[in-house]
Amino acid sequence: MLDDWLTLAGLVTSLGARVVPSTSDEHDRAVAAISHVPHLLALALAAAAATDPLALTLAAGSFRDGSRVAGSRPELVAAMCGGNAAAVLPALADVQSRLDEAAKALEGRDPIRAVRDWAQDGHTARRAWPPAPGRPEQVPARTETLLRLGRAGGWITEVAPDRRTVTAFLPVEGA
Repeated sequence: MLDDWLTLAGLVTSLGARVVPSTSDEHDRAVAAISHVPHLLALALAAAAATDPLALTLAAGSFRDGSRVAGSRPELVAAMCGGNAAAVLPALADVQSRLDEAAKALEGRDPIRAVRDWAQDGHTARRAWPPAPGRPEQVPARTETLLRLGRAGGWITEVAPDRRTVTAFLPVEGA
């Protein structure tokens, strides 16, 4: 199985793309958080704003950026989210929990400070994205080594012709 994976990874990297090693379950969990749930959030935002014509008239960049993927075909979103429901549900619950925390912050005695404090984690995470690559390293083309690389946020840019090593990058911490 590793040999087939390396064949595909070699083809993809030869086209200039990078490959992130992961298991299918790890992939499903990650894309639920960074793709599927954002589609649901964008749809909820657009639907909520549509109930107020004044809001839509005043809408600008934040609404445009936050609702952009709501323009995707509902059939696509349904297939994407429904086909990965087991991973989407906990990712959606995490976001709902964070939004509940924002609501509690707004209800407190000092909502400005509370929301500022609440916003810090998300702000820090977004400012750190996309990760800056570290220096390339030659790592053994072994299943566990490759999976550790992907779990650490790393990626592959080349498979050696003998398939014994790959050129890998890890993100630079705090860059």
